Amino acid sequence: MKKIYLSLIALVCIILQTGCTCDAVPTEPTATGNGTFALSVNADDIQTEITTRGAIDVSAFKVNLRDKNGVSLIDGKAYGQLSDADRTLPASTDYQISVESCTQAEATTANEGWGAMRFSGSASFDIVSDQSTPVEINCSMENAGLKVAFDNSFTTKFPIYAATTVDNRSLVFKGSNPDAIAFFDVEGENPSISLKLTGSAGGWEDRIDQTKTIGLTKGKITTLTVIYDDNSGRLDIEFETNTGTDTDDSNDVTVQ
Repeated sequence: MKKIYLSLIALVCIILQTGCTCDAVPTEPTATGNGTFALSVNADDIQTEITTRGAIDVSAFKVNLRDKNGVSLIDGKAYGQLSDADRTLPASTDYQISVESCTQAEATTANEGWGAMRFSGSASFDIVSDQSTPVEINCSMENAGLKVAFDNSFTTKFPIYAATTVDNRSLVFKGSNPDAIAFFDVEGENPSISLKLTGSAGGWEDRIDQTKTIGLTKGKITTLTVIYDDNSGRLDIEFETNTGTDTDDSNDVTVQ
């Protein structure tokens, strides 16, 4: 009888010890589950969240998202239209996200062939279960722009004039489109573009017909101004170029 009593006491102790041991083990966080990401986009040093700030509206920028295996999760959806469901992802590593204002093809075909300024950027990030991951993308201008202005000294002397790009687009700068900007793709080296300037005061002796090649710089809109020098009997075109990024730069083209 004493042995049975002692065995029962030992069994109770074992049960109590087991129960205490189970209660002492903390609950481990799940290795799987969903988390979210909070995306912000910077373009041209102007930080923006959905709403427009400055001249660049990132709400229309296209977002592309892929998982670590390259499977597309978001394909070209506007940044301003991302939903909570879009931002909720399974916990995993090495998500790849990219943002662009337009595709590389659209950068030279939009706006009736004049193209458009193209901003793009990318980032990689991880998703942790039940957490929000901040993701910031700094976009930069990926192409180059060209603008041609005609000074009054030139247009007075040559009322009939135009400057035409010598490429497959043959874009024509003239008085009726003073704000036109032609955009060119940049792959590797900065592109060169030939520009043909024509002008006439009505007679053959006062005609200009010359072509020059200039260099453009990625991330920059280059403005060329055509000026007439009435102190010279020659009709020569000189292209002065300089380098820079992010901002508009003006260069004078003097017709002598």
